[in-house]
Amino acid sequence: MKSSRNSSIENALIILKSFSMDEPEMGITEIAERCSLAKSTVHRLLTTMASEGFVYKDPNTNGYSLGVSILSLTNTVNSQLPILKDSMPILNLLTERTGESSHLGILEDKDIIYLQKIESEFPVEVRTHLGKRNPPHCTSTGQVILAYETEQVVNEVLSGELKAFTPWTLTHADDVRKKLIEVKRLGYSVSDQEFKKGIISIGAPVFSEQGKVIASINITGPVERMGRQAFQKECIKEAKIAAKKLTEIITERKMRHKTH
Repeated sequence: MKSSRNSSIENALIILKSFSMDEPEMGITEIAERCSLAKSTVHRLLTTMASEGFVYKDPNTNGYSLGVSILSLTNTVNSQLPILKDSMPILNLLTERTGESSHLGILEDKDIIYLQKIESEFPVEVRTHLGKRNPPHCTSTGQVILAYETEQVVNEVLSGELKAFTPWTLTHADDVRKKLIEVKRLGYSVSDQEFKKGIISIGAPVFSEQGKVIASINITGPVERMGRQAFQKECIKEAKIAAKKLTEIITERKMRHKTH
């Protein structure tokens, strides 16, 4: 009974994580295929989660989306995770100083997840939003985090096929590893149209008090602006300053907790 209950919980979590900003509503068949679960299992779990407000069933489309209970949990997470609050003024200042969109991202499993975003005043089509999962091998956030990660983590992330998103995407693990060495030497990463054509992003590492990379702050904008050498150099400097500032805040908070 215990393993069956655990299995149901795991499957329910898989279903919840299958929803995204790109696909906020899905039907039972689509969810079953995406999660590799039986339709009967998906139907049963969705019915239970709907009764608790974790998913919502649209009576017109019969499609499911995330419910209000998820929203309340999200608000709780935002209030409890210091890095989310600490990063907001830093990202705001970064976008104000550069004019480009800025993000806070972390590595989870084999994906980069964006936790915070400040939009640029310029309209730019960039594939990022809160909770968005992007590949690490071709994004500046992913590359700068991997550059400071252990060999084991890097090997896990780079195992399997590395998808090409543009003609400039590095799709061979050895090529990515070579870039990671250079990224660590420089202390930042520039993804020049590796993930999206016409878009450049610059990432800088955020560290814990133990010196372990835990996140990245990045700036993202179009080639027309960020491709200019002088401006790109300025963006690199600002991204590194922002990441260093967040690292200092995290370290200071930990030190204060230790003294109390």
